Amino acid sequence: MNLLLKLMLIIHITAGFLALLVGIVPMVSKKGGRLHKLTGQVFYWCMAAVCLTAVYLVFFKPSTLFLLFIAILSFYFCFSGRRILRLKKAQNRLTQTDQLAAYGALGASLVMFGLGVQAVVGWFSTGSLSTFGILYFFFAGLLFTNALYDVRLFHNPEKARYGKMEWFFGHISRMCGSYIATLTAFAVVNTRYLPDHHFMIDIAAWVLPGVIGGILIGRTIRYYMQKFNPDQAKTVAV
Repeated sequence: MNLLLKLMLIIHITAGFLALLVGIVPMVSKKGGRLHKLTGQVFYWCMAAVCLTAVYLVFFKPSTLFLLFIAILSFYFCFSGRRILRLKKAQNRLTQTDQLAAYGALGASLVMFGLGVQAVVGWFSTGSLSTFGILYFFFAGLLFTNALYDVRLFHNPEKARYGKMEWFFGHISRMCGSYIATLTAFAVVNTRYLPDHHFMIDIAAWVLPGVIGGILIGRTIRYYMQKFNPDQAKTVAV
């Protein structure tokens, strides 16, 4: 392993671990406070480092291709979650930068879908289908639906899901989604080192962060919607 590859690997691991530690703070600290903003910035740049180093590492270790797309998914959520704060001011709109990022995410989701199809085709010829082959479809759908929503929001801002509070709820759901995806990748990579490794542990590592995190995001959004608009909160699922 050459020096640059070692350096990239160290940066990737360190940034990912730091993101997991720091990412908790903005969730529990006062929204809009100094601590919230500072730790949110640290989390953002850690995720950027994770994504950039993942692009480099995949050329030397093709088996990390799936984790590269998870890194792309995580960073896109983080990127769009940060950019959507611009909508807090009525005079601001999403820019071409946001549009290009959304189209890039759409392209990445289609590649993921294609890799899933490739895995299924290979299943018919080899008789075996890896877990990654199935998960490509799930994460491709997740990235595609969110990126497509952003493209539509760019062209029709009046159709925002949360109206004038899109900046607030969009920020919460995207940043938390980024953290969940990062936690999922961390769990999947590290559970294999457990002494009594079992395939059910792999399934738990893939499923539990998303399920538990999704429930918590839903409850958080419901809490704030009830705080801002009690009538509207009644229509939001827990």
